[in-house]
Amino acid sequence: MKVRRIKIGIRRPEVSIQEAKEVVRRVKAGEKLPEREEELYFADLATLRKALSPKRLALLWAIVEQNPHSVRELAERVGRDIKNVSQDLAFLSRLGLVKLKENRRGAPQAPTLPYDEIDFNLRIRA
Repeated sequence: MKVRRIKIGIRRPEVSIQEAKEVVRRVKAGEKLPEREEELYFADLATLRKALSPKRLALLWAIVEQNPHSVRELAERVGRDIKNVSQDLAFLSRLGLVKLKENRRGAPQAPTLPYDEIDFNLRIRA
């Protein structure tokens, strides 16, 4: 079974733009692109820390370790208000780090992670 993995890190926007241009060039040239792991980069450490705050990271851990069946259950397990947990899950869902799936018609959504591994990468180069 293939491990589903996402790499999260910091990358200057100009590096991402240059990489995107290179991909476009290769596609236009008819080159076959190799399969890549999914990546999520932030422009700087402050942005990463704001997006993946300790409370949001705690939600990710709780989803993996406790497998809650609803947002309400997750909120209870982490000791937070359901409204705030719902907002954080919506944000994490927009980033692609959380999936919200319905258990059955009309039932609360069960948060899950679409990845087996999340790798944080901080590379500093001159």
